[in-house]
Amino acid sequence: MSFTKKLVVIVLIIAMLVCILVVGNRNNLLKEEEKEQSFYQVETVYLWYTEEVLTDYLTNAAVEFHEKNPGIRVIPTLMNSGEYLEEINKASLKNENYPDMYMLTNDSLEKAYLAGLASKVRDPKNIMNEEHFGKGALNAVSYHDEYVAYPIAFETSVLLYNKTYLKNWVEKVNSEDYEAVGEGLSYEDLEFEEGDEQIEHIEDIAKEEAHKKQITIDDYIPDSFDKIKAFADVYEAPDRVSSILKWDVSDIFYNYMFVGNYMIVGGDAGDDTSNIDIDNDATIACMQVYQQLNQTFSIDAKTSDYADVLSDFLDGKTVYTLVTSDAIAKVNAYIAEKEEQKKIAAMADALDEETTGETAEESKEESSEDAQSTEIEEFEFGYACVPDVSEAFRSRSLSVTDSLVINGYSEKKDSANLFATFLATDYAGKLYEKSGKLSASKDAEYEDEAFVTFMQEYEESIPLPKLVEASNLWVQLEIAFTDIWSGEDPVQRFKEFASQIKSQVVTE
Repeated sequence: MSFTKKLVVIVLIIAMLVCILVVGNRNNLLKEEEKEQSFYQVETVYLWYTEEVLTDYLTNAAVEFHEKNPGIRVIPTLMNSGEYLEEINKASLKNENYPDMYMLTNDSLEKAYLAGLASKVRDPKNIMNEEHFGKGALNAVSYHDEYVAYPIAFETSVLLYNKTYLKNWVEKVNSEDYEAVGEGLSYEDLEFEEGDEQIEHIEDIAKEEAHKKQITIDDYIPDSFDKIKAFADVYEAPDRVSSILKWDVSDIFYNYMFVGNYMIVGGDAGDDTSNIDIDNDATIACMQVYQQLNQTFSIDAKTSDYADVLSDFLDGKTVYTLVTSDAIAKVNAYIAEKEEQKKIAAMADALDEETTGETAEESKEESSEDAQSTEIEEFEFGYACVPDVSEAFRSRSLSVTDSLVINGYSEKKDSANLFATFLATDYAGKLYEKSGKLSASKDAEYEDEAFVTFMQEYEESIPLPKLVEASNLWVQLEIAFTDIWSGEDPVQRFKEFASQIKSQVVTE
């Protein structure tokens, strides 16, 4: 082989080696670039909601979730509440900017599911059980024995009472040596037969036991309306008290408790058209008790606006009332206001002492009327589950649950379900702080009396039914309650209401 040919062969070999090295290096660079792009690739999941109070909560939750799951980004979007579900349906059908998940109240879940807008939850963290949620929450998001949403927040009603009034009354009764208050018989009620050899000994024991009995405030936290009526018969109310009990009798949300345990509309989950029982004997009896309460407490349905009722209660004009969770913030604001007033009064007393050289106590002794005029009156309040209708009939509150639904049209269900579980449990404890709404999850771990009471009531509550056919149930039921409260025959009026609802719901 000539030198020239050898040189050509050597050059070709070198060129091939260079090409191999260049191509190999390029492939390595491409692989590294692909890895880098894959690492930073983010799946965007869209969430729709309609309540502005949830903005901070959902926005902060999305940020924290992304930090823990960098491959998923959640975009919360506030929407107009008008035709909300219809807009979701239109966007989903057109495949244009539709939500992968959205907030919805539990009563609309059947409508959403039948339209294909709600899918069965995948529950990747195994949270849909009574370890994380109460029965009320699980019933709210259940449809035909399947969970079709995650429970996030709830609303229900509880009893709010003036603890200061009850404490003062307990002290008064105990100080006046009431005999055998509460359970048991007084000494005068005991019967003795003449000639009984142990009569003197029995009399001594009876007297001793009667004097030992001291009531507590728990004796006046009523577990039935019968006990509120009994309290009203003996209570010597302060001048400012205008009513022992008052609530908004015009709003079905506070009235539903009277029939909640016996009026069946779709069963506990509110999804069974074959399970309808409205005008049964127990329901009718409860409506009769309800009407009798008007004779005792004389509440005008036309003037029992909830905001006014709660305001009067905080002013000390009533002893008991029924409230929803917004009362927590109002009670806390009342307490904060009184604390501020006391600070200002203390500063004024200190300034007056410095100016006059008199102590506040000396000043009060010299001018008791002035001292009384500047005295700050404040009340302490307590929360309890709603009383039973009577000793014979149990009550059961109504509840509504804000749920997070995974859109049946979404192609990102895994990511959406993962965020939903995070929101419903890991982030549940921040819901009230950022929105003023109560979490449906036990993971919120509430300790405050108010929160604990609402959670207890919610667990045993009856959720709004999902039946599309009964969508006007609440309007018609509210009208029936108002008519009965105003004096119409409970039996006839409730049967009319039942007949109307039954005609709308197809039963098997």
